[in-house]
Amino acid sequence: MFKIFQKKKKEEEKYLIIKKEISSGIPFRWEFEIENKDICEYIKNESKGEKTKEPICGGKVETSYYFKGLKKGTTKIIFKSKNFADNYISQIEEYKIVVDEELKIKIESEEIKM
Repeated sequence: MFKIFQKKKKEEEKYLIIKKEISSGIPFRWEFEIENKDICEYIKNESKGEKTKEPICGGKVETSYYFKGLKKGTTKIIFKSKNFADNYISQIEEYKIVVDEELKIKIESEEIKM
């Protein structure tokens, strides 16, 4: 058990993980774009919701987005909370991302636009 946790921890250190939460009962989803895809790339996402014994309508769902550094530099990752019924954008969050010489990736700053 400890080795699995240790391996998972080391694996996560390779990535920048940005966590987003949304209510599953409303028609919104998070979309993102990477300003300069030469600096970092999207790897995957993993979602998890509230655990209940009974089915529910709504509830929070947290999604972790994984990004990997490709070369030294800076870029932005822009997340938009978008209604998929009419494309209304309820929130925009911009993350300034820095990748160093060792390809370690981190958030330098965060700005909420809406």
